[in-house]
Amino acid sequence: MSLERFYSQSPVWAQTLMLNAYALRIEHHRYGPPYRSALRRLLQRERAPREELTAFQDRQVRSVVKAAYEHSRYYREVMDHHGVLPADIGGVRDLWKLPLLTKETVRERGADLLTGDTSTPGWLHGHTSGTTGSPLSLWYDRNTCVMTNAVDRRQKVWGGMTEVDWLGVFLGRTVVPPRESKPPFWRVNRVHRQVWFSSFHMAEENLDLYVREIGRRGLRFLEGYPSTLFIVARHVLRQGLRLPMRAVFTSSETLHSVQRETIREAFGCEIFDFYGHAERVIFAAECEAHSGKHLSEEFGYTEVVDEEGRPVPDGEVGFLVGTSLHNHAMPLIRYRTGDLSSMVREPCECGRTLVRIRDVATKAEDIVVTPDGRMISPSVLTHPFKPFDQIIKSQLVQERPDHLLVKIVASADFSPADERELRQRLAERLGTGIALEIVQVEDIPRERSGKYRWVISRIPHTCSFAWEHVG
Repeated sequence: MSLERFYSQSPVWAQTLMLNAYALRIEHHRYGPPYRSALRRLLQRERAPREELTAFQDRQVRSVVKAAYEHSRYYREVMDHHGVLPADIGGVRDLWKLPLLTKETVRERGADLLTGDTSTPGWLHGHTSGTTGSPLSLWYDRNTCVMTNAVDRRQKVWGGMTEVDWLGVFLGRTVVPPRESKPPFWRVNRVHRQVWFSSFHMAEENLDLYVREIGRRGLRFLEGYPSTLFIVARHVLRQGLRLPMRAVFTSSETLHSVQRETIREAFGCEIFDFYGHAERVIFAAECEAHSGKHLSEEFGYTEVVDEEGRPVPDGEVGFLVGTSLHNHAMPLIRYRTGDLSSMVREPCECGRTLVRIRDVATKAEDIVVTPDGRMISPSVLTHPFKPFDQIIKSQLVQERPDHLLVKIVASADFSPADERELRQRLAERLGTGIALEIVQVEDIPRERSGKYRWVISRIPHTCSFAWEHVG
């Protein structure tokens, strides 16, 4: 029996015990003294002169490039082909000498990007969501994990949150089995002072329980997907209530203006949106000025380029390209994301010297509604797709409450067993009330607007709005 299934079949007290045991394991690997030291340096450096920050980036780039050349088969081939030696990369100003790294290359040559064996102590495995393309298999070293948590915590400090404050979390982990019909629909991580609320039980009749639990615990900070927090916020406003918070942190989806306004009104606070991804080369976060997102320049080096890979002038929109400044396990150097933004170098009124980017343009998505009225954010449904490298592209279409069409563009090695596993993973999150129809198609086109909608739901619900009019 898998650990996930054992967890789902255990009583609440045992699930809480396992959740906290897992949190202790994470605490040892990704937090502790290295994390506290990294956070302290980040807070000290965020207002430093630009030349000091650039000098740090240069040192980190030289270290990552040297490790890549000496230990990665892919980078040795590429650099030799282009006649580039580690000594030729003196810092960020020389990165242009190396070609862009694409998702396709990471997918096809992931093993050759590695600088060692995957059993190396401290290495951690991860995946991208794989919604608009097949998931990427990724590896991080311990320092990358520590820095990821440190830059995340720095933004929470910007939002007024301290180490002793508790956080209500509305993300995609199945902390409460979706088949569970009785409360509590949350679990408590005491190690990190977090209350994890289930994103799979947000039926109208259950939302009062969520609101009461938030109030009972006196939570003043929330974090989650915009679409999930939007569901809670709309419920709060429909009930004529307010649920005062000090800050709300959102990520993983485009935060649309209608969502920001609704969440701000319901919780009476500002929203601190941040941008990051599983590749861990770019992290950008809103400060209290809410005028774009500050790049965590100590985490990664970011470029903005056009379709041909050429840098675009500041203020013009282009593709975000990131270089990890820490990951020696699987270096991603000049990795081109599929996201669009523009660079802002004018000083921010907050006084931090970190460069900003404008809001990141990504795909718009909708919400799946189950027959029993639960509203499920699209981001929580990305998780079942992550293990399947054979799925090139996917889309969920809901025309009826009891039916979900799952379109996939798959490679030839996508087997019937893979389809059964995908079906099971989706059913675990959606419940048995929805019939899943999985259909392989040749391609999944974009909308006329050019946007790619991973979830298309035509089921009316209390959080519906017309995507074509969303800002």
